[in-house]
Amino acid sequence: MEDYAAFLERLRDSQRVLVASHYSPDGDGIGSTLALGFMLERLGKSPVMYNRDSIPDNLRFLPGAERLVRSIDPNESFDMAIMVDCAQPSRVSDEFAARKNPGVLACIDHHVLENAEAELLLLDPTAASAGEVVMRLMKSAGLVIDAAVAKCIYTTLVVDTGFFKYSSTNAHVFELAAELVGNGAQPWEVAKYMEESYPASRMKLLARSLATLDISLGGRYATMEVTEEMLLATGATIEVSDEFATYPRSIAGVEVAALFRDIGDGVVKVSLRSKDIVDVAAIARSMGGGGHMRAAGLRVRAPLAEAKERIRAAVESALGS
Repeated sequence: MEDYAAFLERLRDSQRVLVASHYSPDGDGIGSTLALGFMLERLGKSPVMYNRDSIPDNLRFLPGAERLVRSIDPNESFDMAIMVDCAQPSRVSDEFAARKNPGVLACIDHHVLENAEAELLLLDPTAASAGEVVMRLMKSAGLVIDAAVAKCIYTTLVVDTGFFKYSSTNAHVFELAAELVGNGAQPWEVAKYMEESYPASRMKLLARSLATLDISLGGRYATMEVTEEMLLATGATIEVSDEFATYPRSIAGVEVAALFRDIGDGVVKVSLRSKDIVDVAAIARSMGGGGHMRAAGLRVRAPLAEAKERIRAAVESALGS
């Protein structure tokens, strides 16, 4: 599953390639998509970069961001379709899953996967981000990492390490960051757009969400909520709340934190975070989601109160074991 040469050989046999990542994209999904698109062009391919949802405002600074499309012709033919940072077509979109001429379905990821739905896999759990897997693939192809690609991959790195705070941060991550900066990535530029360019509506939404803070299970579990009413009252979009789950996790004694976001149509988006013990990715996978050991997510089709009770029961079980 980590055979870069074999994956590259199959890739060279393809001309028209569709590159896509999961809906509600983050910096790893978008950065990996763009970096892979640049790589394919340098190999003489014709990539189409797709995401069902719009790019979050804090990622629009990335080179090539304007080239991502939000819809694809179901009858259009591709030699290969590559999912990055996810491994199920349904997590890309229903439109992506229903294509009539899909070509070879491939996956590039760094998560530990139990049910990858692809014919061709490039899974490297030693990588800090999906973007790093793309970078390793580029090096296997003998390609130089230029400034545009370096910026995209550096962004994937800081997103999936929490700007070098998470447990995935190690000496290799810092070496990789130094290499990318040497190739043209600018840490302040990335930090400025990612962390210091929020709309005022985000702060208003955060204030309302913090008011819902609830701590239970002996102080080891903390939750917050974002509702449609909050979004309407503040004028904020759901995307600006992506990192709110870090606030309840920051409380002393809390091991697991959950952010519940009512995204409409009877669906609640759940973001899970943990500190040292609980594998929240296992909880997420048991309910159709996925992610990392300390940061994962899922969607629950249920009223908010029911979604909260389901997650609480799963967390209680994980804490007890």
